[in-house]
Amino acid sequence: MSDIKLNFLQRVALELLWGFSRFMHAMPRWVRFGLFQNFIYVVLRMVGYRRRVVLQNLQRSFPEKSSDEIDAIARKFYRFLAEIFVDTISLAGAKPSDKEQYIHWVNGEEHRERTAGKNWIAMATHFGCWEYFLMWSWTSKSQCVGVYHPLKSKVFECYYRRLRNFAPNVKQVPMKDTMRHYLRNADNGEGMAIGLISDQSPELRADTVWYDFLGRKTAFVEGSEKIALKFHLPVYFCYTQRLRAGEYSIRFDEIYDGVEQVAPGEITRRYVERLEAMIKQEPELWLWSHNRWKHTPEKQARRFGKSTLE
Repeated sequence: MSDIKLNFLQRVALELLWGFSRFMHAMPRWVRFGLFQNFIYVVLRMVGYRRRVVLQNLQRSFPEKSSDEIDAIARKFYRFLAEIFVDTISLAGAKPSDKEQYIHWVNGEEHRERTAGKNWIAMATHFGCWEYFLMWSWTSKSQCVGVYHPLKSKVFECYYRRLRNFAPNVKQVPMKDTMRHYLRNADNGEGMAIGLISDQSPELRADTVWYDFLGRKTAFVEGSEKIALKFHLPVYFCYTQRLRAGEYSIRFDEIYDGVEQVAPGEITRRYVERLEAMIKQEPELWLWSHNRWKHTPEKQARRFGKSTLE
C-alpha cells in the first residue's frame, strides 16, 4: 500500500474499518451469520439496493419464470449478498490453519500435482464469495496472482489489499499490469497461478465479441484467453458450490490444456457455458446487482458501425 498516500482522516477510517473487521472475524458464527447477516439483509432490503437492476437482470435471464419466482430468487440473492458482506469483512485475520473453515478443494491434491512448478490460469466468477479464491495460496508453493480492478476510494483500495494478503505468495496485480507482471515473473521457478474473474462487463470496443449467455448476447473479459493463447497456458474453470454460510467447495475443471488448437473465442465460450450452467443450478449465488448488460451489440454498432458476434 506504500504507493497509496492517505491523509490523516483516511488513515483513521482505514484502521477503524480494519479493527471492526478483526472484531467480526473473532466473533462466533451465530453472531456473524445470524445477527449481523440478518441486520445487513434488512438494510439492503430497506434501501432497495440496486433493486431495479437486480429484477431486470433476473427477469430477462429467466423469462420462463413467474414474477413470484423472480421475487423469490431476488430475496435469496439479497440474503446471500448480506452473507458475502459478512464473509468478506470476516477475512481480516484469516490464516492457513483455518483453511478447512472456508474452502474444500474437491480435486486439490490432483490439481497441485498437475500444476506443480507450472504457470496456469484460473478463470473465476462472481459466484459465491470470490474473495476466497486466493486461499489456494494456502495449499500451494506457486505464486498466486489475484488480478483485480483498482477501486476509486483510496480507503477501500487499501482495505481490500490488506484483506487479500493471506500468505507471502499472494500477489495482487491491477488488470492493466497483468501481462507485464507475467513477463517479469514467468520463470520464478515455483510456478504461477493467475486468477482472473472474467464475468464482469468489459469496456466496449470495436472488436468486442458477443457470446450467448442467459438468453442474450453478452460481452466478456477476454484477458484469460489472450494470455493463455499467447503463452500456451492451461486454463481451469473454478466450479463452485456453497456448502453453508461462509464455506464452499471448489473444483478445477480444465477447459484448455495450453496445447490444443482452438478457434478465437473458444476458451471464453467454454467458460461462459460452465458459468451459465452453474448459475442455473443456484441463481441466487451470482452477482445480479452488477449492471452486467449495459453494453449490447446494438450499442456497439451505433458507436463503431459494426457488431462482432461469436
